[in-house]
Order: sequence, then C-alpha cells, then structure tokens
Amino acid sequence: MWTVATYYAVLLLTVGVAIARGGPLEKWAALTALVASVCTTIVSPAPQWTHVEVNIFAIDLVALASFWLIALKTRRFWPYWITGWQLIAIFGHLQKLMFVEILARPYALLSMYISYPILFVILYASGSSGRRSDARA
Repeated sequence: MWTVATYYAVLLLTVGVAIARGGPLEKWAALTALVASVCTTIVSPAPQWTHVEVNIFAIDLVALASFWLIALKTRRFWPYWITGWQLIAIFGHLQKLMFVEILARPYALLSMYISYPILFVILYASGSSGRRSDARA
C-alpha cells in the first residue's frame, strides 16, 4: 500500500509543478499521467498480472497516443523521452501477450515502475520550461 501512496505523492508533485511552472505541453503531459493513473486505479484496483491486463493495456495505449501528440507539437526533446518510456510499457504488455510464461511479478514491476521515469522527465521539463521558450507550443 505504501508503494501506491508513494507513487501518487510523486504524481501529485509532478502535476503541481507542471501547473505552477510548466507550459501548456508540460501541463498536458502531467494531466495525461494523472488521468491514466486514476483510470488504472479505478478499472483495475487489484490486478493479478497472470495474464495480459487488458484494461491497463488500453489505458497505456491512450497515454502513448497523448504523449506522441505532445511530441508532434514541439521541437523540444523531453516528449520523445516520455513517449519512449511509455512505448516500453506497451512492449511489456505485448511480450506478456506473446509469451504467457513470463512471470506475473516482472510483468507487474515493468508496468508499474515505468511511470517513474516519465514523471521525473515531466518534472524536469516543467522546472526548466520557464528558462526556455518553445516556438511551436
């Protein structure tokens, strides 16, 4: 339970910094992470991870599309990082779909902990957005 609380603390910190200091794209990315996390908690409060978690996979696909749209709207590099990390999460689901012998614990860990690098990149981008102007955003 403390891992969920820690994650949501980092998530809320990221959203707060994005709202306070970030530009429109940083806010969009942070809100994407927030909505995806809340939706995941609602639709799969206790996932088993023994088979592909279809609901989480679908939410991850929507988050990937959102991050990709952010990347298309800027010349900055940070959206490519979050899109890449999200793509790794998608590949985790696809691997579990293709190889059922993948254990539940590694699948769960990949799906859960891949969010932290995404949040840290959004935090960094939000903190540095005031120092750099984006011509296209």
